[in-house]
Amino acid sequence: MKQKRILSVQDISCFGKCANTVALPVISAGGAECAVLPTALLSTHTGGFEGYSFLDLTAEMHKVLAHWLAIGIQFDMLYTGYFGSVEQLSAVKDAAPALLRDGAITLVDPVLGDGGKLYSIYDSAFVEAMRDFVSGADIITPNMTEACLLTGVPYTGDAYDDAAVKEIFSRLLDLHIGTVVITGVRFCAADADEIGVVVMDYKTNKRMSLSSPRIDAPLHGTGDVFASALAVYLMNGFPLRDALTRTIAFVTDAIKMTSDDLDNHWYGVRFEESLHRIAEDCLKRTMENAVIRPEKKEKRV
Repeated sequence: MKQKRILSVQDISCFGKCANTVALPVISAGGAECAVLPTALLSTHTGGFEGYSFLDLTAEMHKVLAHWLAIGIQFDMLYTGYFGSVEQLSAVKDAAPALLRDGAITLVDPVLGDGGKLYSIYDSAFVEAMRDFVSGADIITPNMTEACLLTGVPYTGDAYDDAAVKEIFSRLLDLHIGTVVITGVRFCAADADEIGVVVMDYKTNKRMSLSSPRIDAPLHGTGDVFASALAVYLMNGFPLRDALTRTIAFVTDAIKMTSDDLDNHWYGVRFEESLHRIAEDCLKRTMENAVIRPEKKEKRV
């Protein structure tokens, strides 16, 4: 079977387990080829580290895209995370039609903010540009803050709020997105404290929620691990609910592993020892989908 090829467009934080340093191993574990288009190069991610270096790669992005277009490289999925500017968003959006094969999937993790606040490097013009960028995407994975920023719905926290979720899904309808997955939503009940996703599948007009017990281990890059795993599960043909269930199980397992060693891994999710989950799931799926053709017998004259 032909190997699938995913393009991951986001930064490279050389240390810290996020963005492309997560996407590359997670996607590769699922048997897909992962190419990268870096938007920036940082010595570390920006959460909890001081004095980090930062190199804007906008100029180089234009060169890479021009080269790829010239030699006809194409991809089966476009998966995007951190962008540093409106110019970067425009460059990828303009190149996407020629870079993507027929039937390609577009998955956008619209990095904008967290905890109810827009990241300080962004402004309202960038939010509007991101809103335009996600338009027409097959799937987007905002956290609650980002979902509110994209829609103008007031942020009231990450705890599940049915009225707010309904309004968010209603306002995103006109962007013609296939599926919206709001991540990091807390589900609180009398006897449980869970965290998970709220999903709207506009193709079927159905909503669903999936969750797992919340682990008290605040970590950087969890969203990147989630989006990367979801990308490769979808690329392997898993149905949406199945892909989400397996992604949540993988992320939960990795967070449990990290919570036992927080002193050493406060900066990111210790996901490496859980990669076998993705490898086993995707290999089994590949075997199930493989078409075995009988050998042709020579005709007797």
